[in-house]
Amino acid sequence: MAGPVRSAGNPFGVDETKPLELVVAEDWGGYGAAAYRKKYAKAVVTSTPTKQLKDLLESRFAAGSPPDVVLNVGPKALPTGHLVAENQLENLEELLKAPSWSDENATIQDAFLPGLLDAGRYDGTLRALNYIATVYGFWYSALLFQQKNWDVPTTWPELLALGTEMKAAGVGPFAYAGVHPYYVFEAVLTLAAKTGGHDVVKRIDNLEDGAWKDESVTRAITAFGELARRGLLAKGTTELDHLASQTLLMKSKAGLLPCGNWLENEMKPVIPANFGLSVFGIPPLDTSAALPRGLHVAPTAPFVVPVKAKNPEGGFDYLRAMLSEEVAAQVTAESNQLTVVRGAADGLEIGTALRSARDLLTAAGDQVITWYFADWYPELGRTAGEATGQFLAGGIRADEWTARIQAAADKVKQDHGVTKYHRD
Repeated sequence: MAGPVRSAGNPFGVDETKPLELVVAEDWGGYGAAAYRKKYAKAVVTSTPTKQLKDLLESRFAAGSPPDVVLNVGPKALPTGHLVAENQLENLEELLKAPSWSDENATIQDAFLPGLLDAGRYDGTLRALNYIATVYGFWYSALLFQQKNWDVPTTWPELLALGTEMKAAGVGPFAYAGVHPYYVFEAVLTLAAKTGGHDVVKRIDNLEDGAWKDESVTRAITAFGELARRGLLAKGTTELDHLASQTLLMKSKAGLLPCGNWLENEMKPVIPANFGLSVFGIPPLDTSAALPRGLHVAPTAPFVVPVKAKNPEGGFDYLRAMLSEEVAAQVTAESNQLTVVRGAADGLEIGTALRSARDLLTAAGDQVITWYFADWYPELGRTAGEATGQFLAGGIRADEWTARIQAAADKVKQDHGVTKYHRD
């Protein structure tokens, strides 16, 4: 990028007299504005929150007059893949090499939690910076566990034993959204990755031949089948939507629920007092697990800088401000969500739900599990979810589950009309 003189304090050569325009789908997307204005006092910074990104910006991209930064989320998000294919988005790799906003001895890349950059990479180049870290696991009521003297399971056999105790106590052990079975599929694939390691999901993402036939994947779906075989699924859960299954948990009619940490924000009005909503990581099958602390974390909420922005240098530096611990901590405190910024949520006064998710994320370290095939190839993701729902409902066998998803993956691989992506 061309621009004025660069320095350690101004690595992109920002012209402090240039205005900066932000269009964000979430209010917190503008939180870096105060830090930016403080540094560049002459700059006019405008932040427009909107849920209608596509309606507002599609014509502006087409006309070559997009804003400088876009937080591209929500049902009206712009199709990132199409923007990349049309060369509409800046290469953000340079951002990663820049010094951090508050410590010139550290780089922006140092600020990131491990393994969370690939989601924004297209053909190896970073085009979108995903800001929110969504933590997945099994959710439960700490109060109910205390009342029943139940311990959080640390192995799969302990999970099965806990389920048996829950059933005996009249609590449906394991609930999930049968109408949206991708949630429980997510737990299956997490268990597979914990068992066999990062390469299990990398091979799946890369559409490698036979990736779904991996022994670790077979062991994981078989283990979840054991929950159904032992009668440990909450009654009627195969027919519930996400809100109904989550309500079972809130009413302590179900003991465990696989979900992401948006659960607290979504159910906040109905969470009982002193419920102690908390999450634990999916227990490994046994002591041979490749990733015993493995935790599925999905990086979401992508920021992008358009190639034809009037102030791309300012856009880059704005993202640098957003990736400071100070701004990331503010985002967490105000939105009750975790960010991709390492350590930004440490020391914050937050509730049991976010605190337990934060602690799992910290403990996971380099065992964070990520996959991207469901975003890259949505039809394959839908097939995986639907097959999992049918399997747990007793409609198909485990080998049929494997064959169906593998066939869907093979179809995508052989379809020359589908753009393929690769992760290292």
